[in-house]
Amino acid sequence: MLLAPTDKPFDYRQPPRLSLGLAALLLVLFAWLTPSDNERMNFINDFYQQHLLKVEWPLYPTHLLQSQQTTTLEKLKIAYEQHEDRVLVEQLGFDRDFSDSISANGQDFLDPEVFSQWQQDRQQFNQERDHLRSVVLGLDPQRFRPITYFTYAFLDNNSLNVLASAMLLLLVGMVIEWAMGSGALLSAWLVGSLCAGISFSFTHLHSVTPLIGSTGAISGVLGLAFMCFRHANSLTVMGTTTKLGGWIFLGLFIMLAALTFLNNQFDIGLVIGLGVAFVGGAVVCIAYRRWFSQDSHIKEEQQLIIHEEMPADELYRHELHSALLKISLMQFSAAERQLRELAEKYPQDKRILEHCYHLLKFKPLELEFEELACGLFALPNQPAANHLVLNIYNDYKRRSKTFVALDSDTCLQLAMRFARIQAFKEAEEIFKRSMESKRSSTLLKKAALALSQAFTAQQQEKRAEYYQRIANEGVKSSPNNEQL
Repeated sequence: MLLAPTDKPFDYRQPPRLSLGLAALLLVLFAWLTPSDNERMNFINDFYQQHLLKVEWPLYPTHLLQSQQTTTLEKLKIAYEQHEDRVLVEQLGFDRDFSDSISANGQDFLDPEVFSQWQQDRQQFNQERDHLRSVVLGLDPQRFRPITYFTYAFLDNNSLNVLASAMLLLLVGMVIEWAMGSGALLSAWLVGSLCAGISFSFTHLHSVTPLIGSTGAISGVLGLAFMCFRHANSLTVMGTTTKLGGWIFLGLFIMLAALTFLNNQFDIGLVIGLGVAFVGGAVVCIAYRRWFSQDSHIKEEQQLIIHEEMPADELYRHELHSALLKISLMQFSAAERQLRELAEKYPQDKRILEHCYHLLKFKPLELEFEELACGLFALPNQPAANHLVLNIYNDYKRRSKTFVALDSDTCLQLAMRFARIQAFKEAEEIFKRSMESKRSSTLLKKAALALSQAFTAQQQEKRAEYYQRIANEGVKSSPNNEQL
């Protein structure tokens, strides 16, 4: 079946605000902070090469050998020979342990004049370096600052990374907010960021460059999405359907990890961090289902069962509750089978029909979808049912390919329903659809009269006269709607 994450339709009037907000924040921070950081980085790069490199480079190999960083030493020797000065600056200039060691013991092996000048130059360099946003908000394993385990995820210096993260947030985050709410998405983002940050601190103990980037937080979001939708056989997002279902999120994570591995010189430590973040997001999903989703869903449904008119059948209540619980746990196939069985027993029960519809609405070509729509449109004419029918109609007209459920008589019945609840836009829209058949009937005149009376009550005389004329003279004699 196609994925139906919740028992209610996606409402485009209520967009995924958190996903949009996080994506916008990533883009805004990148556009705002990156130019100033790049400018400052160019300055400190030139400054370091002119004033500090000649003094510090001869001392740095010894520092690395003492801390058993032979691999880093070999890479730096190659960079020095190839005049890749920026690599040297980002390593030597950002190594706080190294600069602190010279400050403490430099007078023992440097000339007093050289040491004094070095102190002045180093102080100026450090001031400029510590004003970099990547240093202020980035995760530095050499400095324990708890807040940076979350702030680093909002920074990046690569435009492609930022765009990819924003796109994943919009696509994946939208589905999560739709199914589980903004709280679950925010929790997965924060947990993913935290897990990736902690992993980085353990796997990069000697790293001197602060960690920035949202890949860890995104991995947490993907982990949540995978755990949430792993049992779905297919997934529809923004009109696009994939048969991979929830496993597409695992595929996206693997692609993200592979790109991170390749773009960071085969750094397996970063990939491990992403994996930990992915697992962290999955744990968030499990915790959310156990402590939030399930309990709230049970309470909500119990409340609804008490307050709505339902058959006084204990078995009915038990079966409905069981089906709704399966929906909350994303067990859509089992829920669909159980709801269909209930629909056969209670063909006029609007709650059963509604839930069945939302589970089948992503399969608009199947006959069961049209049959459910017909059943909902034929519900008894009651205020609560009319509002439900209105919502179903707006969703149905976007999804149906054949509009089998909207025959002429049904359209007229719906027009009268919508007129009674003052949904004039939909009432006129569907009345016009019935008029396209050029059929005069008692039902058409009745619907026209209902619209005329509704517009009269709203003091919209022109529209009231228009529909009154149709009620009196029929379709052939009615004026064109454009005249209104």
